[in-house]
Amino acid sequence: MLSVSRAAWLGLLLAGCGSDPGFHMADGSDYQSYVRDRSGSAPGSDLSSLRFKQGLCDGQDLRPETALLNETHLIKFFEKQGVDVRVERQREDLIYLNVSGLGTSGPVRMRVAVLKNADEAGLELHEAILQHGTGSWGVHRSNLAVLGAIGSQTDDMTFAAKAKLACWGVFTIGDRDDTFVVPGGYLEL
Repeated sequence: MLSVSRAAWLGLLLAGCGSDPGFHMADGSDYQSYVRDRSGSAPGSDLSSLRFKQGLCDGQDLRPETALLNETHLIKFFEKQGVDVRVERQREDLIYLNVSGLGTSGPVRMRVAVLKNADEAGLELHEAILQHGTGSWGVHRSNLAVLGAIGSQTDDMTFAAKAKLACWGVFTIGDRDDTFVVPGGYLEL
């Protein structure tokens, strides 16, 4: 496994962010089908009060991952669901996954970073989301940090729920100057 400094990974995660076209849920999916307010009522726009609906992750293994992972773990997760994944390796240390078949207007491009441990993965994802700003999101599981394409906050959450990414990794979303972990799926302590 290639060892790269945290600053280098952040640069890799941010590479090409100005040209990222983002994505849009084009199949009419409504995020209210997947997300609720913490009180159980219909969701509002306050990210700090949102959670994924109970039952979203039924049948998924939500135990914290302790093994070191690589991009093939995420690829296999998608393939088990019948999701089309195209892999692009720009360099040995930069992997893009183009995911389609989940109701988006086009493939959703995701940047995958393999880091030394879960703490580094969580921090890298947090910093990358802050750099990208509102509409940025991603997941991390163990030592993997996955930065998703920028979309609206409702499209981001809908995609993460439909792809079961919220069940595979800790879902984190950005809003202006902070990041929020949306509970209800996979969590690591």
